Amino acid sequence: MHSKINYWLAKRTNFFYGWIILPISTLAAFFTSPGQTYMVSVFNPSLREALDLSLTQLTGAYMFGTVLASLPQTYIGQWADRIGIRKTIFIIATLFSLACVFISQVSSLLMLFISFFFLRMLGQGALELLSVNMLPMWFRNTLGTVSGIKNVVVNLLIGVVPISILALIGNVGWRKTYILAGASVFLILLPIIYFFYINRPEEIGQTIDGDDSSNSPESVDLDAPEKEFNLKEAMRTRAYWILTLSWFAWAAIATAITFNLLPIFTAKGLTEEQAAASFTILMVVSAIFQIFGGMIADRVQLRWMSFGAMGFYGLAIGALIYIPDGSVVLVYTLILGMAQGLFGGLGNTVWVRYFGREHLGKIRGSVWTAAVAGSSVGPFIMGITYDLSGDFFISLAGFAVILFGLAIAGIWATPPVIKLSEHKL
Repeated sequence: MHSKINYWLAKRTNFFYGWIILPISTLAAFFTSPGQTYMVSVFNPSLREALDLSLTQLTGAYMFGTVLASLPQTYIGQWADRIGIRKTIFIIATLFSLACVFISQVSSLLMLFISFFFLRMLGQGALELLSVNMLPMWFRNTLGTVSGIKNVVVNLLIGVVPISILALIGNVGWRKTYILAGASVFLILLPIIYFFYINRPEEIGQTIDGDDSSNSPESVDLDAPEKEFNLKEAMRTRAYWILTLSWFAWAAIATAITFNLLPIFTAKGLTEEQAAASFTILMVVSAIFQIFGGMIADRVQLRWMSFGAMGFYGLAIGALIYIPDGSVVLVYTLILGMAQGLFGGLGNTVWVRYFGREHLGKIRGSVWTAAVAGSSVGPFIMGITYDLSGDFFISLAGFAVILFGLAIAGIWATPPVIKLSEHKL
């Protein structure tokens, strides 16, 4: 049942309501933080101390919880397609806030595993999926640019999360910090969704991109879908598998490096403070490049975005291996910022432009399953190679080779072409 309140407010705006959806999508993405690696990793020392865990036990619980958390993402996306993002996100955000309270009460390894499962499934998985699916329902020709604006703000916001959370843990303890995180989701995000969120422009008599944007000569959709694909049809295309493998690899490698960034940098002779500061630097650099990535996505074929994103990421990892100590943070963050800018522009546009809006939740949910699963195995693979070899060279070199291979494959991730035999009733 739709809320009469949010319809009443929306129908009385005298501008395109997509500009209200943009900050809502941004806030929803930011509030996934309690389930994201960059925030969870800040709690790792406290969790190990409170539960008397080894690093293997902690990372094992995180890995298996994340693997299981990846499985429902396709169904959550399908659910959102059926009942709408608004109802779905209201349920997911409520459960996510409860999951934050649950982890604050953990007293055993089993409870921690269950906590990681719910935090990753509801936060890093479902809430993130729903937040990125909001904008394609309202924007088409300018989707890349609008998504770039969102990504700039999100990166700036999450850039201060680790430092802020660390300070909060020092003041009130890690358990109360997670309770406060859950309360913020419940008390801030949910009322905004209830009072202001609308699923699609058609519900309030508006059109996608607004009344005039579709006529703009500067906004040309270079990869407009020939039809509305369902998941089975999308999975028959070459582009789907190239892009899904890219998402899996990106999530696995990015999570592995983020999880081990402190020891990677300290092994190169940097202090822990310098290593921790690199995260904030990276978020600022990424924010700068996000807007350019979004603008590029509105102007070039998306396969070249895939090529550039994976190629730059491979170069960034090369910098971690070969750049001298004094320059590694700057060079790594600069190149990785370029990669994330291109990848952000690609991720926010390619699925709706290649496969349409009708089944976007289920299609993107299947990709999220791969991405969340990837984020679970990446740190584990890097940990094994480190234990066997004593350093991070083998895993980093292997990651770089995989990324360069996917960069080349991305050139063939062209928009799906419909065969004549498929145009049948």
